[in-house]
Amino acid sequence: MDGDTRGLGSRVMDGLGRPPRRLLVLGGGAAALALLVDRGLRLDVPPPPPPVPTRRPAPDEALLLSAVADLEHIVAAETSVLAGDEGGGLVRRLRTVNREQLRVLRGRLTNAGVPTAVIDAAVAARPAPSSRTGSTGTPTPSAAPPTSQRPVRTRRELAALLDSLGPEDWSALTTATVDTRELLAAAYGQRLAGAVLLGRDVATSPPSPVRPEIVSRTSPLVYAFEVVAAQSSGDQRSRAEDTLAALVRLDIAVSGASSTTPAGWALPYPVTTPEAAGRLATETLSSAVDAGTEVAGPSPSAASLEDVARWSADLQALAVDWDVPLTAFPGATA
Repeated sequence: MDGDTRGLGSRVMDGLGRPPRRLLVLGGGAAALALLVDRGLRLDVPPPPPPVPTRRPAPDEALLLSAVADLEHIVAAETSVLAGDEGGGLVRRLRTVNREQLRVLRGRLTNAGVPTAVIDAAVAARPAPSSRTGSTGTPTPSAAPPTSQRPVRTRRELAALLDSLGPEDWSALTTATVDTRELLAAAYGQRLAGAVLLGRDVATSPPSPVRPEIVSRTSPLVYAFEVVAAQSSGDQRSRAEDTLAALVRLDIAVSGASSTTPAGWALPYPVTTPEAAGRLATETLSSAVDAGTEVAGPSPSAASLEDVARWSADLQALAVDWDVPLTAFPGATA
């Protein structure tokens, strides 16, 4: 009897001492979950996304963005003028050049890793140039009203928009890398040349540190066109005389004195025929237009950059009459 009782109790206790395997699994899972919760795991929300990496600004990014935004406004104004059947071939050529500038400057930004969305946002946020500043020259009644009020409709308004670069634009150029400074300085000179071609009197800047170099390059042009006029005939002679008169006015403006024929300046080759005279006219003006970067020097001031650009603008406008086409970045080597 006693033996039977002990046998039953032993079996019962043995069963209680060995819990089923399912209870062991559930218990282990609960312990692991408790450990994870204790260490900060939230079961009710997903984990946060990883932080968005911060993009480092590209070299000269802010300056290039502002230049692109201004060009977008200018191209839109040129399109508006053309839509009103004003401007014709000249405005169309200016728009082609400005679109090329846009293509190059946008390409520099995107190649440097600037997203297109960032460029488009900068364009949308920046006001049109004429609503920010005016020309450094004497204001005239022909100045265009802010394009934020109404679109540019006439050549006159477009010329004022092109001649709206202010002191802050030239100052910003001095902070840029060499390549960007050369590109934008050349583009600004072309922009001012467009204003001259549209009939605007683009004011000469106050004298800058590079003014003596500008004078030394202008006086030989006067002499060259005296020869061109003397050796030409017919329409070419009339054109040469008009260019000579414009160069004399420019020479007086940059030198502050009466124009004088430079002494000791030799022609690059004999000029005794109208053909040679036409060649001399084209080559001397083309060379002067391409000299902008050299004249400005390696570390130009804001005043020097503006002085060179305004001088170059007059030469570019004159060179068009001698089959020297407008280019997006005249004289830039970058």
